[in-house]
Amino acid sequence: MKQTIISLLGLGLAVLAAAGRPGMDERALMDSARSVPPKLRLEWLRKRGIEMPGYAGGPKSDSGLRLVSKWGRGPAAEVTGEDTLVVLTLGSEVALLSFADPDSPRVLSEIQFPSLTAQSCLVDSLLYTSSNADLEVWNVSDPTQPVKRGELLGPVGDFWIRDTFLFYIRRDTFYSLSIANPANPYELGFCLEAGSATTGSENTVVVCQSGGFAFVDVSNPASPHEVGSYPCGHALSAIARGNLVCASYEETSDPYPVRFITLDISTPTSPRLLAKLNDLGGYDIFLDGPLAFVSGRVWSDNPPFQILSIADSAHPAFIDSCRTTTRYPWGVWENAGLNRALVADEYDGLAIVDISNLNNTVLDTSIMVAASAEDVAVDGHYCYVADGMAGLRILDVTDPAKPALVGGIDTAYEGASSYSVAARDSIMYACWFYPYFRTYDVSDPTQPDLLGACFPPDEEPMDMVLRDSFVYAASNYEFNIVSVARPRQPVVVGTCGLPERSREVLLADTLAYVDNLFSVTVLSIAEPTNPRIIGAWDGRPNGIDLHDTILYAVAPETLWCLSVSNPSAPSVLGFAPVPRYMHDVVVVDTIAYCAGWEMAFVSVADPRNLRRLPDRWVPPSWIRRVIYAPPYIYTCCTDGGVSIHETLETGISEEAKRPMVGQAMVVPTVTTGWVRFLTNDAEPWRGRVTVYDPTGAQYAVTSGFNGNRSIDLSSAPGGVYLLRLETDKGSSIVKVVKTVRR
Repeated sequence: MKQTIISLLGLGLAVLAAAGRPGMDERALMDSARSVPPKLRLEWLRKRGIEMPGYAGGPKSDSGLRLVSKWGRGPAAEVTGEDTLVVLTLGSEVALLSFADPDSPRVLSEIQFPSLTAQSCLVDSLLYTSSNADLEVWNVSDPTQPVKRGELLGPVGDFWIRDTFLFYIRRDTFYSLSIANPANPYELGFCLEAGSATTGSENTVVVCQSGGFAFVDVSNPASPHEVGSYPCGHALSAIARGNLVCASYEETSDPYPVRFITLDISTPTSPRLLAKLNDLGGYDIFLDGPLAFVSGRVWSDNPPFQILSIADSAHPAFIDSCRTTTRYPWGVWENAGLNRALVADEYDGLAIVDISNLNNTVLDTSIMVAASAEDVAVDGHYCYVADGMAGLRILDVTDPAKPALVGGIDTAYEGASSYSVAARDSIMYACWFYPYFRTYDVSDPTQPDLLGACFPPDEEPMDMVLRDSFVYAASNYEFNIVSVARPRQPVVVGTCGLPERSREVLLADTLAYVDNLFSVTVLSIAEPTNPRIIGAWDGRPNGIDLHDTILYAVAPETLWCLSVSNPSAPSVLGFAPVPRYMHDVVVVDTIAYCAGWEMAFVSVADPRNLRRLPDRWVPPSWIRRVIYAPPYIYTCCTDGGVSIHETLETGISEEAKRPMVGQAMVVPTVTTGWVRFLTNDAEPWRGRVTVYDPTGAQYAVTSGFNGNRSIDLSSAPGGVYLLRLETDKGSSIVKVVKTVRR
């Protein structure tokens, strides 16, 4: 693989160009961004016109959904610690681990965050963690029971702490904060500065930039200002100690080599290069005495974990290295007392390196392995997660509020990914790599056992559905029907070509609906040995759901409602606008949950008159798949893990326009089951409201209103209600649909 594929310069241009192409696949866009260190990613993306979930003001959850819980494990981003307490920043959570016994590390607790985490810093008993949404402060004096102390709303990537001050950059502005009271951080000063505030020493903060390193004087935190710079290539990492800065950058020309340099910043206005080592360096550096530990570049000649001697900073020397990953080793931390160095490997979790012999370092093991949640299947008390390059993960969801990892299967081939999964009766069916389809016995979920496998003609399934004794699997350019009557001997019994790459497959009687890149393809599966295409709808769908003879297809900027009563010729009934980046949709009762970089809500009570609701939920990461396993909605938030929601009682006015009666306006609510009224004057609006239930019988009568001018339908059964409003200025009848949680 060429180094140019992962170069910051090359990818910057690629992502910038891709962002301007309508219909650009989000996966390609985010895969490009993944080659940038997480703590530098926010500013890097913003400069290319891309904002990640939660970036523009923090997550919102004002919808008819309640977040029950989250299993936020995803790609590891950073690792730090103190003594035997280790902090691993990964996905949308931070894990606290005990290394009191380095051979048997234990997970003490996992702190869930509303968006992807980027960087953590442990200062005594306080943990500072930045994310796409905010900077949070946690007291971890008891690491088994961390307690939130404060937060600073707004995205924060990298940052540096000195005494009671915290420094970071947001949107080309350098900020100084006071954290003397962690529960109430506040701004002291700012100045214009691009990049990421990565490290510092005494009164100087080192900033990583696209063209080198900048140095900001913070001797007066209320008046920070740049005093010097060191131009070079794309800055990757830096760490300062006294007047010494150890840093790494990538050159801007092919083959984009990486350099490790040492700088003297005793005079920050004129930083002085001490030494430069070629083909060493990388994404993070940790200093301990005369040693520098580096999480290096994967595509360099040396393995990614490196140890250098900086006893003579003018003549640093390479000591040893070992391979820890085939992806990106973002962070590194070392504890000499434990004889261990720890590397935060993107998809391999936390790599533990034995450094008892510095001249012969050895990879011991990897723990906390997690990658990108691609698909889930829920069967009984277990949730099976197709976890991308990490393989498969099995969660116990007996208590949905406390999902617990109980087992898993690591990828058996480097570079392979698991995209889809299905399960029933202690048998799991999984997408894998060569063979592409596998069956597992999960009667003991802590120890999944491979039963059998087969080789569909094309490649791994992007989605699969289990029904009776068949699995219906949609691969790219191909649809396969696999007989699993004998799980130890699965066999492909039917195959049919597809026009494009596949995303999702749904079944209805003798029909299968496959979401391809440019169309919904309808296949007859009446004969499993002879599946065949009988119809299609060309609408560039990104996700589909099916209820009776109505197919819902979410596409860029539009949710479509289609009649498939004639499956050979689907016809459009209605549509509604949705955000641009959508990737799946699921319909529960009369609400369509459209999922992508945010979750949008559309009323589909009238298929010919779809209405976008004002509510939304911003996920930790863009959503790859959403399923409804009553009574919960499971969302695969790719790098942010799996979120579990339940639908709440809703009462939604079905009128396209809110009716006015005198001076009163009926306002739907989507969270409480109440119907509210607004008036144009400060005086309580008085009148009479009669409520008729779905049978036409009078359900309730209300005369006059209290201060909030509302009617309580929260205890009413589900159904269509008519509200007759009468005042001295007129009357009107309003239809209200009451849906209740299943």
